[in-house]
Amino acid sequence: MKKVLLACAAALLLPQPAWAHAHLKQASPANGSTVASPPEIRGDYTEGLNIAFSSMTLAGADGKMLNLGKAALVAGDDKAMDLAVNHPLPSGHYIVTWHALSKDGHKTQGTWNFTIK
Repeated sequence: MKKVLLACAAALLLPQPAWAHAHLKQASPANGSTVASPPEIRGDYTEGLNIAFSSMTLAGADGKMLNLGKAALVAGDDKAMDLAVNHPLPSGHYIVTWHALSKDGHKTQGTWNFTIK
């Protein structure tokens, strides 16, 4: 029994691998918010992103994708991805869909929504 307890204690003291995932930490515009047309759509994540395999798209309530180009990392912050909005968005409900590949290779995805007044 003593050997088993020592083995368990030793296992707990060994370095453990980090199994991190890039989860959405904050969204702008915020999920469920009603706002004026934003200059950008931004997601802040819990881990650094591999932007070559990460994306963000915007669709209207009718499900039609808006052609806003590709999402990019925010300058100086590999945990933030944004999508430029180069023209004012009309009033209505919008859905942001994101896919993220963290730098350690884990994939995550999700959505959030907002309304333009």
